[in-house]
Amino acid sequence: MTLIEHLEELRSRILKVGIAFVAVAVVAAFFIPQIFEWLLEPSGLKELNFMGPAQGLLTDMKLVLFTAFLLTIPVLLYQMWMFAAPAVGDVGRGFTYILVGMSSSLFLAGVAFGYYVVLPIGLQFLLGYAPDRYQEVITTDSYLPFVTRFLLAFGIVFELPAATYVGAKLGLITAPTLRRYRKHALVVNAVLAAALTPGQDPFSMILMAVPMILMYEASIIIARFVNPVVPHEEALAASPLPVHPHDEQDDGFDEDDEPSEEYEENPEDTRSENGRRNGAYRGEDDAVERDL
Repeated sequence: MTLIEHLEELRSRILKVGIAFVAVAVVAAFFIPQIFEWLLEPSGLKELNFMGPAQGLLTDMKLVLFTAFLLTIPVLLYQMWMFAAPAVGDVGRGFTYILVGMSSSLFLAGVAFGYYVVLPIGLQFLLGYAPDRYQEVITTDSYLPFVTRFLLAFGIVFELPAATYVGAKLGLITAPTLRRYRKHALVVNAVLAAALTPGQDPFSMILMAVPMILMYEASIIIARFVNPVVPHEEALAASPLPVHPHDEQDDGFDEDDEPSEEYEENPEDTRSENGRRNGAYRGEDDAVERDL
């Protein structure tokens, strides 16, 4: 395909994602109260404050966009993969469906895990911190961005096994490689947890880092089954390539690492051969002296 054809295909993919996003956003606009209550439920709060005339309207628009993004993730992943699939060869329609289904399910599972498991614990700790000294005034522009970014971060973290599945299927990632870099992954996970967590408290970072480590261990298991490493001897036995002739030549040693009879040398023959060579060298030296 030419560059113009690639750009046209990219435009077509983006247009399809945009149409799906707008359609979901229109439907989500009719369920704004339910979405608001759903995001507010983990905190135990009943209402939020806003500090400006247009803050309520802007908050509802952000909720619609957030919901539309979550629900169009399968369409986005499918269009992205269909655009990039020709570059990695013929991967098959079944692989595409497995990848899109796995990626979408893992992203939504990450959001659900963050919402039902981690978020209630984190909000209970943060909102209940030092109530004798502080009185929380929770506003929409502080609470809702915190919750939505937190859920999106968990969705992204849960995509690691899907990315490992693609890499292992293409032969780019193996389980021994992931195990070899496990210590490095722990450091990277800590850094990513600090970057993805919307809050600055260490409690939220820990709640983010633990699932990332678990996802990395799950990725090792996936890579072991999708792209198993064949031992060297089994790989040679299963190889269709012929054995090189020099590998089968007799190297002068038997199986017991002792010289064979045809390679055994007679000491007397060796001494006579050395004498002849030394005599030839002396003859050449005498000829050189006569010339000089």
